[in-house]
Amino acid sequence: MTPGQIEARAPSYELAFEEAGRALDAQERSVNELRSRAGVLVAAAAITTSFFGGRVLTGSDPPTAAWLAIAAFSIVGLAVLGVLWPRHDWEFSANATDVISEYVEPEAVVLALIHRDLALHRSNSYAQNAHQLRILFLAFRVGLAFLVIEVVAWVVALGDAT
Repeated sequence: MTPGQIEARAPSYELAFEEAGRALDAQERSVNELRSRAGVLVAAAAITTSFFGGRVLTGSDPPTAAWLAIAAFSIVGLAVLGVLWPRHDWEFSANATDVISEYVEPEAVVLALIHRDLALHRSNSYAQNAHQLRILFLAFRVGLAFLVIEVVAWVVALGDAT
């Protein structure tokens, strides 16, 4: 590309860079919100188990539905653990050292090309993060489904115990 073509595309590269940054910010918020919801999910499962389990598990031989509820509670716990487990491979921003060494310190680097390269880098980061985020959303959905199974099983067990 000629310097004139680069200059003509400069606003477009800057726009792409800014939009990619906003996308990563939104993605990071999604991760944090999902983790907050996972905390609420495990709290709901624990409250459900402690409330119903305390009423159902007073006898010597718990009903089959109680065992199903306990198993569902365990699966909810594992799903939440999957969501909350710390990960270090998220990429929501560029490394300042890399930006300086690759773009700032070399001579004759055009700002428009920096915006272009960083926009492409952000886009790649977004795609990598999106794969992980899909897995976390799946784990959360599994946890939600098993919370419903847990509640239904406890209600059935409560009916059997009375």
